Amino acid sequence: MIQIEHRRDTDLAADTVWEELRHFDRVLRWIPGGEASTISVVGEGIGCVRDLQLTTQGYVQHRLVAFDDDARMLSYELTAGKPIGMQSYTVVATVTPIDDASCTIRWQGNMTADATLDESEVGSALEAALGNMTSGLIALLKGQAPSFVQQPNEDWQLRQSADT
Repeated sequence: MIQIEHRRDTDLAADTVWEELRHFDRVLRWIPGGEASTISVVGEGIGCVRDLQLTTQGYVQHRLVAFDDDARMLSYELTAGKPIGMQSYTVVATVTPIDDASCTIRWQGNMTADATLDESEVGSALEAALGNMTSGLIALLKGQAPSFVQQPNEDWQLRQSADT
């Protein structure tokens, strides 16, 4: 198991960023391929589950394990699928004000790679994925087109399904 962190300062108010990020069902609005993917959420609040069918990665399921509106924090864990080759992961997202007009978006998590893969490489892929999520979120809120980086292992799960 390794720890991953991605953080970025932005010239958006923390409340603006949090108002989008806090919605567990909105992730497709700011990820690569989100416009052609699907999501469904079962339940409400902590314990709810989102099922994602991602054009870039295939089926992924997350469970919301923590949520604190006042602290602008949410956390979720992988419950099905192996996106980018991860066997398991838990991520905590926080939005922290710098001042009235800017904030830090931080993703921190623990992940374990599929046993057939190099864990540090999968960790780098997760860091790229979190960076892309941050870029997409900021672009959405600014009304801009997102600029995503090439994500290592993005289609790993789809390639595994094709091989079986």
